[in-house]
Amino acid sequence: MEQLISDIEAHCAACGISPQKLLREAINAKWGQWQDWKDGKSSPTMKVVDRLRAHMAGAEMTATGHGLVSQEEAKGAA
Repeated sequence: MEQLISDIEAHCAACGISPQKLLREAINAKWGQWQDWKDGKSSPTMKVVDRLRAHMAGAEMTATGHGLVSQEEAKGAA
């Protein structure tokens, strides 16, 4: 779980978004979900982790010469 949290934090820092926003975009999580994961009150299923990692990989694939952009931003630029 610590690795997943670390990966999410690194991805969000690179993309300039909050972890909460990532979770909302990727899995339609409730706003308190990120804090619940960090506090150890709940944890994601493997299916949710797979969806999150796929979403993060998709955002990285839309990288531009100006840095990473979210999938939402990339759709708007198209």
